[in-house]
Amino acid sequence: MYKAIIIDDELNCVEVLEILIKQNFEDLQIVEKFISSKKALEYLQHNTVDLIFLDIQMPFMTGIDLLHKLDKHNFHVIFTTAFDQYAINAIKLSALDYLLKPIDEELLSNAIHKFRKVKGQADIQNQLSNLLQQYNLHGSSAQSHASVTGNKIAVGFHDKILFYDPKEILYCQSNDNYTTIQMRNGEKVIASKTIRHFEDILTPLGFIRPHQSYVINAKHIEQYNKKDGGYLVMEDGTNIPVSRHRKEEILLMFKNDM
Repeated sequence: MYKAIIIDDELNCVEVLEILIKQNFEDLQIVEKFISSKKALEYLQHNTVDLIFLDIQMPFMTGIDLLHKLDKHNFHVIFTTAFDQYAINAIKLSALDYLLKPIDEELLSNAIHKFRKVKGQADIQNQLSNLLQQYNLHGSSAQSHASVTGNKIAVGFHDKILFYDPKEILYCQSNDNYTTIQMRNGEKVIASKTIRHFEDILTPLGFIRPHQSYVINAKHIEQYNKKDGGYLVMEDGTNIPVSRHRKEEILLMFKNDM
């Protein structure tokens, strides 16, 4: 019996993957599930598993960051991601496996078959070290592509491109296929990109996604209010809702800063 854990900040993704595994793979036991990457890191520092299903894009600490923080990699990894081309390139170069969301049952079966085949044979420590090295190379290219000198991000319009300092952004709010960027000086910018686009660019710069409709600058949070299910108050007084499945990690963030 192989011991496995699932790490994904989206609870529904965790539940769907667990159901697929329980229904189809009797030799795989899900011993723990985490929607908090920080709690998953704590667990892995004190426990041994054979396989990790690891989401790449998570708030506060990405899947790649989690691997960076572990001294030993004595487990195999199947990455799960909605879309992260730079991570996918690095994974391919490292001979590791990944699954695109939503998870396809046949591809999941192929990935687990590959895990069974290489378990105990592949040099997983070397593979993951190679991944971290490759991702750093691709990640640097991604960052330079998404920003310019001075760490400003580019926002394109039909007739021009404007550049904004992330430190001056309070939050980004989703509006279907558009995103409203709220600046500290009161200016609002409407960008023809999805909220996920800005999450990918801004998360490495200290932004978090407490709710599916918002990406916010953690440096400009004034308080966390527990009323009405919990919400964050930004420095301009705006209330930002906190998703139920991300509340625990938000509270953990404040606890670590105390």
